Amino acid sequence: MGKLIDITGKRFGMWTVLNRSYKDETGQWFWSCKCDCGTVRDVCGTSLRSGISKCCGCTRGKLNKHNLKHGGRNERLYAVWQGMRYRCNNPNSKFFDRYGGRGISICEEWNDYAKFREWALKNGYDENAPKGGCTIDRIDNDKGYSPDNCRWVSSKEQCNNRSSNHIIEYNGQSHTLQEWADILGIRKDTLRRRIEAYQWSKQRALSEQVHR
Repeated sequence: MGKLIDITGKRFGMWTVLNRSYKDETGQWFWSCKCDCGTVRDVCGTSLRSGISKCCGCTRGKLNKHNLKHGGRNERLYAVWQGMRYRCNNPNSKFFDRYGGRGISICEEWNDYAKFREWALKNGYDENAPKGGCTIDRIDNDKGYSPDNCRWVSSKEQCNNRSSNHIIEYNGQSHTLQEWADILGIRKDTLRRRIEAYQWSKQRALSEQVHR
């Protein structure tokens, strides 16, 4: 992998690169870009440099047939779809053991990006949501990706739905560790150490304040 070239401040078509955003599971860097129309969006660096992505779509409205024919690679949603397929189908993914490796698959319908995109736009996907504000989540973690088992939620909501979370009952209330952390104002890692490493009782772990 070559050295990352900083393209902050550069222009590609109608895009002006604001800053580096994140790297997806395939190793592709995404950059926060501002279109001349004012829209801010994360765009794949490869799409910028190759000219695939020249603007947010404001000059042509919604994705047209030509774009669908070529995969819609300039859309953030395309990266979501690609990441989903990578986790389930590619043994080289570092998350494969949690997805494809344990039988999590993608319904046949969603092998077509156009159909996945159509479902996403009709079921709550917000292309203008900040990073982590609109992620695909499986309602039942033991089932695969399909229209009847998926929804769009924030990263925090998705974290609360992970199969690794366990419910903690205390004072007649049942919540995940993250939810207790939010309620009590104590960091999740602190609560986890108290319960798992220090073997504190639930009462002590959830009631004792953090000593600064």
